[in-house]
Amino acid sequence: MSLIHPGLLLGILLATIPVILHFLLRSKPKKLIFPALALLQRRKIQNSQRLKLRHIWLLLLRILIIVAIVLALTRPSLPPANYNFSTYELVMFCSIIVLAVLAYLGLMRHYQKQRISQQSLNTRRTFLRGGIGGAAFLLIALLVLWPYQRRVFAEISAPLPAVSENIPVTAIFLFDTSLSMDYRQENQSRLEQAQSIAEEHLSNLPAQSRVSILNSSSEDISPFQSDLTAVKSRLKSLKTSAWSLYLDDRLRTAINRQEDDFKRSQNERQSSGSQAASSDQFVREIYIYTDLARTAWRSQPSQLIQQQLEKLKWLGIYVIDVGVTSPQNIGISHLDLSRESITLGNSVSIKAEITSTGITASDTFLELYTQNEKGQLIKRDQRPLSTVASPDDAPATENVTTGAKPGPQLEMSLPNVDQPVTQGELRITSSDPYLPDDVRYFTITARPPPKILIVSPDASSARLWNDALAPRPLVALKKNRYQCEIAPLNQIATLPLEEYAAIYLINITSLPDSLWQQFTDYVKQGGGLGVLMGSDGDAPESTIVSFNSRPAQELLPLELLGSLKFIPPEFLDLEHNEHALFSYFQDLGGTGELSNMEVNRYWRVEPENPDQVIARYTDARHSPAIIERNLGRGKVVVLTTGIDAQGWSQLLYARWSYLAFADQLTRYLIRTRSNRTNYLAGEVAIYQWPATATTPESFLLRTPDLKQLPIEVKQGTHQVSIPDTRVVGHYELIDNSSNATRSSSGFSVNVNPAESNFRPISNQELDQILGAERYSMTRDMEGLKRTIRTGRLGVEIFPILVTLLLTVFCLEHFTANYFYEIDQPSEESTS
Repeated sequence: MSLIHPGLLLGILLATIPVILHFLLRSKPKKLIFPALALLQRRKIQNSQRLKLRHIWLLLLRILIIVAIVLALTRPSLPPANYNFSTYELVMFCSIIVLAVLAYLGLMRHYQKQRISQQSLNTRRTFLRGGIGGAAFLLIALLVLWPYQRRVFAEISAPLPAVSENIPVTAIFLFDTSLSMDYRQENQSRLEQAQSIAEEHLSNLPAQSRVSILNSSSEDISPFQSDLTAVKSRLKSLKTSAWSLYLDDRLRTAINRQEDDFKRSQNERQSSGSQAASSDQFVREIYIYTDLARTAWRSQPSQLIQQQLEKLKWLGIYVIDVGVTSPQNIGISHLDLSRESITLGNSVSIKAEITSTGITASDTFLELYTQNEKGQLIKRDQRPLSTVASPDDAPATENVTTGAKPGPQLEMSLPNVDQPVTQGELRITSSDPYLPDDVRYFTITARPPPKILIVSPDASSARLWNDALAPRPLVALKKNRYQCEIAPLNQIATLPLEEYAAIYLINITSLPDSLWQQFTDYVKQGGGLGVLMGSDGDAPESTIVSFNSRPAQELLPLELLGSLKFIPPEFLDLEHNEHALFSYFQDLGGTGELSNMEVNRYWRVEPENPDQVIARYTDARHSPAIIERNLGRGKVVVLTTGIDAQGWSQLLYARWSYLAFADQLTRYLIRTRSNRTNYLAGEVAIYQWPATATTPESFLLRTPDLKQLPIEVKQGTHQVSIPDTRVVGHYELIDNSSNATRSSSGFSVNVNPAESNFRPISNQELDQILGAERYSMTRDMEGLKRTIRTGRLGVEIFPILVTLLLTVFCLEHFTANYFYEIDQPSEESTS
């Protein structure tokens, strides 16, 4: 126990005053001559014994009054612990009191039935009260106070020494700067509220205190500063960020800093020969300013922080909760593009999911903007949210990522995209307290139709596949997605294969080793090769020999065994196929007629790896139908049956499913050459230039916050990485290889949807991270002051002592009056 004013303990000496007065002011008996004294002698002895006992009680109460006054003025405090009575202690205390009262009432009833004089009854009652009261006190001390003190002392395993409020403090202020701290209440963001509390607290720190500022948006470690003016300046410069580290990790950094500084301070004092080398000249504390959003902490709490804090008893942890109890928000949780990369002149559909928490979508609109060539935003579409209903199959539960109720899903379209890079945004016209999720950015790249080379000894089969990829009506309207070219085998060696995004080999029976090697080099450089097997010609053995040769096996993902027939015909087993090649069909709810078309003949193969099989047939062997292989930066996909009208399969007659399959297979082959253009904050953006383009020497990155950052290209690489994507908005990548600066590409960065989840971390989870009773939590400056006083000086028991003082004073007043009046009625009746 520590005392704020220990000198006042000398006032306990005043407790001797009642004792002195008790003996000096006792009334002396007067001798009176009275003939009938023998009749009153017995009553005199009884009254004397009763009055002595009552005088002792009165004397003790008056002494307790003075002691309680002195102790209250010294303002004692106890080390932090749970000083509340446990359930067992409360039940035991109440039981002893009830038993004492019942025993007293029972014995008094028994005495009253014995027909003794009133004087004897009063004497017995006095001794009965003293005896039962003493027994009850002993039982309470033995069964309640003894277990209570053992439990409390066990919690105070290492009580802090007496600490003065004037001792300098070494503190770390750790700020949660995630975007959820941008939530505004009473015209103040949560970060601004935290800064206000921290700034006021800085003004209350003792002289020579040192403070370091850390935040969750940076790994930087600021030094301890004694100049609190500089600390305030750094404090005011804090801003939220779309990317942040977990508070758990930053807290471990803060704890390690305090521990290292403590050891350094000890070493300096030991080297200087100080006698107090084992003690610290600072009070060490860490303050965490956060809205307690669950997403700011790791989903799987670690025990490392709790174990570390158990060793560092001298380190105080204070959590300042600046979150709101009932947040309201409406925002865009997700934005999905039908395609990020398209051919010029085509359309893109944009789907947005709206989520809301405690707010309705009335009088709220979703607006679509795109940038023109000058970078100006042009409104392209607008939809009122109140007129769009949520999907019928939308779950009624909260979104796991955002913690909000799923709202309507809106779909808009961008027709006739005619710019190589189109950047735009979806924006909600709302006035909710949280603005970061009211806008979502997107980037779409458009380029001329990629060139597709179709190689086949059968011109009719090549034209069928050409018409599936580039239908003549779309070519006439310049809406074709692909620019197809048919070439015979004898021209392959002379063609620049690197100019083609994908190459199809249809019904190829054999190839020379030089062409196999040429196709291998093409795929390694990022090309896509589709092998559509079918007719085996007149010599199937030569096909097997050619496909199983060493140059071919370096390219193909299979070994050819022979051509077989299905009797009866089988089908493609595409039910529940979740491969990316069939993702488009999954969105439509199935593969349609494609899985219902008969397959009569196929090539039996042995895949290099079973994991490379994309789809199988429905026969008993589950023979491989589509096999893939990633080679270098490219991809090879093999279909083991025919796609033409030569009797191998009926896939050609699957109508729209056949056309969709041709399109999806081609997109899957050339996807390795498409750059991703939309990221979440903190993700690494990657730009890969075409294999036919000259390797750039450097790039210039223009960020949304108007910075221009040079990016060097490493020798021998075909891509650049942009790791710093912490700012949301549009990025532009400029190629600086030539004197004439030209725009190469761009991408967009959006807020992580989890930042819109304001669900707070529970007390149980926080106890698991920091340890129960190892930290203190408050919500405002006044609460912080009380919490800090408790943490440094312990639990102040001034209110308890004042309550005890009033209780004892009332008991003394009751004793001084009631004890002398209790016998008056009996004496009057006797007279």
